[in-house]
Amino acid sequence: MAHAKDKYYWAQLRAALTAGQWSSPSPGTAQNGSPLSWFHILRKFNKHCKGFQDVAEVASQTQALFLLLGADTQNVDQLGLENDDELVLGDECILPPERIEEARGGYETLKSLDSKNFDSLHLALALYAYALGQFSECLSYLSKVPKLLEAQSHIPPSFTTRSDNSALQIPGSIAETSSSWTGSFVSADYPGSTADIKDGRAWAITESIRSTCLQGMCYEKLSQPKKAIQAYSSALQLLSNIESEIPRTLAATYSSPVSFDNYRELWRWTERLMFRAISILSRSCCLDENDDLIMTMFTHYHACSAHWPATFRTGHRSTVAVLHLRALIIQHQTSSTSTPNLPLQSAKPPQWINTARSVIHEYRTILGTCTAFPKAGERNVKVEDFVDLCVAVWETNGTMSDSVRWVLDMLWWATRLTFNSYRIYRHMTRLLSISGDAELAKRTLRLYVQVVSKAREAGVDNDFDTDRHWVETLIDGARMLCRLSISRQDGIDDAKEAGDMIEKAKTRLDEDDKEMVARVALAEGICYTTLAIIEQDPYTRQARLSRALAAYLKSVAIHPTPAAHHQLAIALSLPGSSQNLDEAIVSARAAVEDDADEIRHWHLLGLLLSANGEWEKAASVLEVGAELDERKQDMESPARLDAENTANDIVVKEPIADGIQAQDFESAHQHAQAKAEHKRLLDPHATTIPPSATLLRPLPDHPLPSPRDAFDYALQLRMTQMALAEHIEGPEGAEGRWVDVFGWVAERKGSPSTSGSMTETQPRSSIDTGTGARTTQTSLVLHQPSQDPLDEKGPSTDQHGSLGLSLGHQDLPSSELPPITVTPATPAEPHRRFTLSVDEKDSLKGRRSSSADGTGRKVQQMLRARVHKGQAKISTISRKLGNGVVRNGNLKRTSSAPDFHAVLQNHNYQASSIHSRRRLRSLIRHNPVVPPIESPPAPPPPLPPVKEETPILHATRDDKLISDLWAMSAATFRRLGKIEQAKGAIQEAEVKDSENPAVWVQLGLYYMVLDRNTEALEAFQKALFISPDDIAASVHLCRIHLSAKSSAGTVDSDKADLVAGLLGHLTRGPGWDVPEAWYYLAKAYGLQGRKDKERESLATALSLSDRRSIRDIGRAVGWCL
Repeated sequence: MAHAKDKYYWAQLRAALTAGQWSSPSPGTAQNGSPLSWFHILRKFNKHCKGFQDVAEVASQTQALFLLLGADTQNVDQLGLENDDELVLGDECILPPERIEEARGGYETLKSLDSKNFDSLHLALALYAYALGQFSECLSYLSKVPKLLEAQSHIPPSFTTRSDNSALQIPGSIAETSSSWTGSFVSADYPGSTADIKDGRAWAITESIRSTCLQGMCYEKLSQPKKAIQAYSSALQLLSNIESEIPRTLAATYSSPVSFDNYRELWRWTERLMFRAISILSRSCCLDENDDLIMTMFTHYHACSAHWPATFRTGHRSTVAVLHLRALIIQHQTSSTSTPNLPLQSAKPPQWINTARSVIHEYRTILGTCTAFPKAGERNVKVEDFVDLCVAVWETNGTMSDSVRWVLDMLWWATRLTFNSYRIYRHMTRLLSISGDAELAKRTLRLYVQVVSKAREAGVDNDFDTDRHWVETLIDGARMLCRLSISRQDGIDDAKEAGDMIEKAKTRLDEDDKEMVARVALAEGICYTTLAIIEQDPYTRQARLSRALAAYLKSVAIHPTPAAHHQLAIALSLPGSSQNLDEAIVSARAAVEDDADEIRHWHLLGLLLSANGEWEKAASVLEVGAELDERKQDMESPARLDAENTANDIVVKEPIADGIQAQDFESAHQHAQAKAEHKRLLDPHATTIPPSATLLRPLPDHPLPSPRDAFDYALQLRMTQMALAEHIEGPEGAEGRWVDVFGWVAERKGSPSTSGSMTETQPRSSIDTGTGARTTQTSLVLHQPSQDPLDEKGPSTDQHGSLGLSLGHQDLPSSELPPITVTPATPAEPHRRFTLSVDEKDSLKGRRSSSADGTGRKVQQMLRARVHKGQAKISTISRKLGNGVVRNGNLKRTSSAPDFHAVLQNHNYQASSIHSRRRLRSLIRHNPVVPPIESPPAPPPPLPPVKEETPILHATRDDKLISDLWAMSAATFRRLGKIEQAKGAIQEAEVKDSENPAVWVQLGLYYMVLDRNTEALEAFQKALFISPDDIAASVHLCRIHLSAKSSAGTVDSDKADLVAGLLGHLTRGPGWDVPEAWYYLAKAYGLQGRKDKERESLATALSLSDRRSIRDIGRAVGWCL
């Protein structure tokens, strides 16, 4: 029994020491569970552990010293006058003058103990010496302890004689005590104690860490920082042992983990050692790749902090978190700046950003504990600085839209601990705009303007944003509003608000800041251009374009930038008195030379060269732009190019195309800066951390493209390439290139079944027949798999391409075929059908197959369930029975396009056949498995107009782009005379976006080729119903009206008046620069007998056609960056 009590009170004493419960009224418990004070623990220890009075004396004097050190603070983890916000070592762990005499008595008591080999005594004397300000004596006592860093050396293998016991070792057998510090941690038999605490290992490592920390602090006081760093770094192995041995399972929560409470004194000195080391290293070392000592310390600090509650050392932990994030930002800033355009496909984030986000989440938890919502007239500076730090991390990682969400989450959290912080609103406006939430970005921008304006009016110092930030934010917001207004039909209010923002920015503009003056002029020019485009006012258009041109010229003259040259080139290319294509090309060349990585600069230059008739040069420039996109896709970043050209002050790349040379001024500046100074974390004499706002970069001239934007720009460039190829080589030369374009789309975005959020659940309404359209040998084939159970003899397989395209002898494994869901494209009446005669050649001449009887040729629809790879899919198949049957008994393939004619003639759905598609999609989305039925239900009766409650499934942005691509390919096939391929391409375009007016325009042109002008008229009317100002639909509609002649062989005067009215409105509005609109308007004027108007319109059409680019610049590139 005596031996059991001996062990028990050894464990209790060591547990109290390791836990550091210096001021606790009951740091231990008796064997019967009653609480014990420090006095009673020592009394019982002396009673049951005979011959160890010196051990009890050391423990008693250690507890007394810590009570004196913490007497003037309420924080149990603070020793002396510690300043959490300063990096310099002050009076930490040093006694105030009024308590020195009291402590000196304990110091003399320890000196009087006669224990030559008692290591704990020397370590306790070193602690007293430092607390009394005797730093040299502290180092002297520490030098007397051999193998200070080997904690296990303080634990003898057994407890046999008094002289062998050099540490607070529990008595026991060799088997109980021979395990080292790195032994396994298991629960002890004694309450509140673990095995390492019971046998003395935990207290031994605590003494080692404490003494190492004191050694470094002494060198700091003696002004020997290098020796201090050596002392602190010598504990790295101990830190690794601590991290690996203290069980992670005990660190489950931040509130009060067991792994912290039981080891509190160990964690106090471990944190102090790492904090002191980081404080010195942050001011003395450089963040070079070969010197990673400070990053190692950061790593250890972050790993150990997993055991600490959020309330532990919040000041130190906040400082270290800020320094850690600053180090990561500064270390990776240069490389990220030189590679702003990341690969288009979202890659795995780098390791450093994962570390940064982990530190940020921990720092947020700490701030939530140590800060509170500010009182009136106060600001939560730490949270606002935290916001700047998060944005700086995001900027260093590339400012990409796909990684902006976590930053927005931090901003929303910060609003809970701040009140109307202009800094948060400023960041939030920018990030919301980049994330695509334009409406919320507008609201936040208005709130920012209101908060800053009111604070400035109140005249409260340091409570409103700086002038530069004000101007930058409003200019960036104005350009955001301009981009938003162009993308909407009702964007005039946004454009006017952009003008108001520019005027407010001018009120605080520093005229001596040339860069900001140029940026304001650029934004003003963009605003005028936007208003001229979307106002559609012929009386103000030229005046606004002139003012825009003047603003661009001012911006280029004051501070030329690639964006300013780009916008100036667009302004010079627009029709009017100021049009100058030669100067526009010069300006576009300057944009390309200054920023060769921007694909839109190359695209604009190619369009301008085509407008000037330089076709070969335009083709070569566009090819360079496409190659640039491919290089980015292959992750060949500009950083690699810079590494190969470090010898030049200004990196001049080899001529790329048409005599253009690209100068990388930014890289040159970075190289010069890297040569001038190393990357330092803090100034050598810094005592505090600079604000995190110093890490923020100036707002870019325009936001970097997101992966979706980059795909948009690259696809638009390839569409221009196809238009240019068809213009130069004819449709025959362009036909073969369509396979490459669609293959590129499939490589970038995947197959149609997985390319967008809409197409993942959208039924393939374009495939409503059992067999597909084929061409002979090597011509393009639109594959539609045979799925009709009635056609047992039909082909079971076909050659597939990535987007439903294949070449004659290409084979792909069946595993690559995407699951296809087939439904009718739009509701159709059973008695209406889309038929072609047996011979395609005859059908082009206008012959139609007779179908008036309609009894044996009605459209039948069948809905059946099928399983593809274990998932149920809905397949709705429409077949026209008997069409194309010939004498030899073989079945001729049926049409692969939906019955557009029936759709247009069905007046019940004329207003919106799209709405019925939405209802069908909603049913399919909510009912993924439908039992097969024998026959389709009858067409539903007309529905009364009711408020639609089901969510509307709109086409995605990618779907709209690919729909335009299919429509464009349909035009090529139609001009080539391959009517079946044109029809199939129209079908695919309608699948991707049934609300795309270009689909119905191409359908109308398809009918015009077949001399079916009535159906063509209806198709153009459908396009105008979707987009009332669609230029192509209006022009082709007027063409039909002008070609329709009465029995007398003349055009009806009513139709001439109708055309004059339609095109007169069009040329005053969106079609003001379209030569075809002016040409047919001139014909209408001629039929009306208005010769002067006819002559004027013809002259306008001629002048516009002479300087017309291969595609519309606004649609291909955009009116503003």
